[in-house]
Amino acid sequence: MKVPTFVQSLDTIMKGGIPGGSSVLLLGEPGAGNFEFSLTSAVNLARALDGKIPRGLENYEVEFPEGILYVSFSKPANEIIRILTLSLDESLAASLRKRISILDLSRLYYSQTQIPSSWIGGNTIRDKENLVSSFIKEMEKAGKNKLIIIDSFTDLITSRYLDEKTMFDISRGISRASKTWNSIVYVLMTANIIDKRAEYVLMEIFDGTLLFEWNSLERSSKRKRYMSIPRFTGVLPLIEREKIERFDTEFDFKTGMIVLNTTKVK
Repeated sequence: MKVPTFVQSLDTIMKGGIPGGSSVLLLGEPGAGNFEFSLTSAVNLARALDGKIPRGLENYEVEFPEGILYVSFSKPANEIIRILTLSLDESLAASLRKRISILDLSRLYYSQTQIPSSWIGGNTIRDKENLVSSFIKEMEKAGKNKLIIIDSFTDLITSRYLDEKTMFDISRGISRASKTWNSIVYVLMTANIIDKRAEYVLMEIFDGTLLFEWNSLERSSKRKRYMSIPRFTGVLPLIEREKIERFDTEFDFKTGMIVLNTTKVK
């Protein structure tokens, strides 16, 4: 059974979406679209759960997750809501706010840093509770039949919480659990914050990787966002059959991410 990404042109190429239970690494240059992709999936899933199903999906056998779980390591829940509201048209933001649950781990994230609690708007305490084990425990409780957005591995890698081995172990666990939970898991990570060898290992661990990059136009100062799919079990053969090398994308606050064009292998 397929689960839509709700990026319309992409779902059409993928015959309805991505395989159920997929774990997906959204690897992107800053601002290039990995967050916007996850936001588009979340808001249009929220609308679909309200009965506003995008046109075209009736042509495919698809299923929808039952809800949306947003996991934040460094941003408190109120900041996540603020970001969602600023990023979307109010009608879309309202649909998403109604359907989204936020797992806010920011108290633990900052609990053993030098950041004063007044800076992050909460009563941060200096406890010994482990961030990673708390994340795993809460995911086990709340992660079934969901679209899960994990924001982000970048926060963990650039802090003291995640060494390379732990990163690989957690990634393998997420990839296995997504099938057991019947959930789609998006893991956000900034490109090039770990070495290429480690990036390639992560690409092998997750079911799929979507890569988001900026590219400057020739004879122009304008930049464009591009998305490519270097690896994705059950999806890449469909992309290769269409001879698609990359997708030209943009984000609109009224519609979310859209595919403007595809660049094909010549």
